[in-house]
Order: sequence, then structure tokens, then C-alpha cells
Amino acid sequence: MMVLNKLFTGLIMLLTLGCASPGMHSERDEQAIQGDHWAKQIPTAMPENLNYLSPADAYLAYQQSGGHFPLPPVTSTKSDLPAMPTLSPGDRVRMGLPPKAFFSGVFNTTDESFDGVYEIGLDGTLKLPYLPPLSAMGLTIETLQAKLNQQLESQRVFKPGMARITLSIQEWAPITVYISGAVFQQGQITINQRRDAELTANYHTQGGDMPLERLLASALRSAGGVRPTADISRIEITRNHQTYTIDLSGIVLGYPVKPIPLIHGDQIRVPSLGIPNESLITPSPITPPGIRVFISNLTVPATDNASSAVGKHSSSLPYGARLHTAVVSGNCAGGTALTNSSRYAVLVTTDPVTQRPITIEREIESLLRTPQRHEMNPYLMPNDSIVCYDSNITNLRDIGRTLGDILFPLSWLLR
Repeated sequence: MMVLNKLFTGLIMLLTLGCASPGMHSERDEQAIQGDHWAKQIPTAMPENLNYLSPADAYLAYQQSGGHFPLPPVTSTKSDLPAMPTLSPGDRVRMGLPPKAFFSGVFNTTDESFDGVYEIGLDGTLKLPYLPPLSAMGLTIETLQAKLNQQLESQRVFKPGMARITLSIQEWAPITVYISGAVFQQGQITINQRRDAELTANYHTQGGDMPLERLLASALRSAGGVRPTADISRIEITRNHQTYTIDLSGIVLGYPVKPIPLIHGDQIRVPSLGIPNESLITPSPITPPGIRVFISNLTVPATDNASSAVGKHSSSLPYGARLHTAVVSGNCAGGTALTNSSRYAVLVTTDPVTQRPITIEREIESLLRTPQRHEMNPYLMPNDSIVCYDSNITNLRDIGRTLGDILFPLSWLLR
């Protein structure tokens, strides 16, 4: 009998260590926020030039600012970037001659070699019959047309003042740009990719194609959107060894913003403010429309993700959702209050300032009671992971069941 008691005591200790939940409660939540559990305590006054924030500071910064960080004052930035879309390799232009009657008595020919659709080559030039390659990359269609007519006259294909070739856009090609800085996906981005049906439809028109997907805002969205720390008032575009500063604050603040067309090879850098801006944690033309998170809920009474209703709509959330939204949509909350109210959720996310992985543990009931506190209820970012744990009572019940399964055969052996 003594052996049985020692075995029982040892199993209790082992199972208590191995099956316990994260073990946090409301007091420990507060200690985690104010102490060194996953961040140091935030200073009482935030410095003006802040280059580094700990994970806790990043979330507490929202609350210190009253929920919103104001964007920098809007300034009028002079930019020499063309306001009209410019040409890139792969763009196709339609070329046409005036009616033959236009040349009556001056120029008599039936040559239609110039008519048709031409594509700008990989080297950025337009190659036409009887002419040397014509540099086209970075030019507007109007500028290229004037340059072409001038070259036709200088090469004596037409007499001075008689060149009347017309150019129009047939199709804007996909282009490759390079994005770095405060975006979710840095690197090489290809924008304006077209489906086959769209390409076929373009050839039924004599000319004209809107380059809606070759604008700066589209490129930022294709890079996963800007991060909460982005300074969208000083976005830099480097083109032909020159850097231009672009202000896109109006996209968030609600005043008109001039569209910025891009060309192949543009380099875009989004600088960081060093602190998160809550105004950028919402769907917009330059932020993600939604995010995907990963939720695991194996709590009792639900014992698998299927019965926990962890499906597409639980893991796909609108951008700007916070931890309590994922906890509820993942079926980690609710149930019998006496046995399930002390469940826990663990969030594995990325610090919005340092971009280092951090782990945040929250008691679900405390989280639902104080959803307005940013340090308790942080914003979710793309690819965050949330794990739900059982309550202490459920843990003890499972320990008792496990002990019963083990001790029942032993009791028969020791008789």
C-alpha cells in the first residue's frame, strides 16, 4: 500500500507539471505588462526621437497617444516624376499613318509598313522599319510620338513638317519593381499581370488601356501592404539614379493624392517612423485588406480543430482585428463558466518595431473584459499564431481520469 501511495504522489506531481496550462492569471498579466515577462517597463514620457521600442512599449504606445499617432504635417513635395503613365519594356503601342488623301499631291505611296502594333524591347527601345532603334523607356506616349516624327523627318523618310505618325497605347505590360523598408514583403515585385481574357479584349480596340495596376499604391499593396510603422509621407522612388520623395498621406487622411505611375526597374523604399501608427492598421489602398492567422484550439469540450470550428473564416480576418477577435472566431471562448472561464490564449507574433518574434500569454476572460487595452489586446499581424489552452479545472479533471486509467490495473495487480 505504501508503494501505491508513493506512486500516486509521483504521478500527481508529474502530471501537474506536464499538463498544466500556461498558468497565468490576471495578476500575472499585469506583471507581464509592467515587469520583465516579455518587455521592460515603458518610460513615463516618450522621447521625441525614438529609434527603439521594446515589445511592450510598442503596444503601450497606442494607449499613451490616445489610440492614434498623428501623421507628420503634410508638406508640398516637388517631384519631377511624370504625372502621366510612362513606357516600359513589353508595352505595346499601335502606330498608324494618316489617310492617303492627306498626302495627295505631295507624297504618293501605298506602303503600309509603319501600320500595326509594336512592342518595346527588353532594352527599352522601339524598333521600326527603316529607322535605328528609338529609346522609349520612361517616356510618355505623347513624347515618344513627337520624338518619332522628328526622327522620321531627320532620316528623310518624310519631308520636313510632313511626318504625321500617330501612336496610342495598345497594352501596358507587367513590370518589375523593387520594394524595401516598412512593408510586409520586401523584394522584387511584379505588378499589372493580365489574364488571357483581358489580353484578347485589348486587341479589339484601336488603342487605350488604363494602367491601374502600375501605380505606386498598387505596388505597395502587392508587397503585402505597408507596416504600421511606415512613414507614408516620405516614400522614396529611385529612377535613373535620381530619388524622388512622394507623400501618400492623403490615402489615409482623406484628401486627393496624385497617382504615381511606375516604370520597369523602379526602386521603392518605405521609411519607418520607429513607432506604430494605428491609422495604418486598417484596410486601405496601401495596406492589406485582410490577414491570415493560424489558430489551434484543442480545448475541451472541443478536442480537434474541426469541431472547434477553426476553418477558413476563423483564420482569415480583416486587417485591424485584435487578439480577442481571433479567440472568439476560433471558438476558444465561452462554455460553462465554472469550468471553462479560466482558459488561456498564447499569441506568437512579431514586435511591430524590432520585427523580432515575441510570445504573449493572456487569460481569455480578462482579455474579453478589457478589449480596449492595447497591451492586453494587441493587433494581429499577417501569419500570427494563436494557441488555446484548457482551464485549470479541466486540467485537474483530465489528471484524475489519467490517474484512474493507470491505477485501476495496478490495484488489481497489488491485490
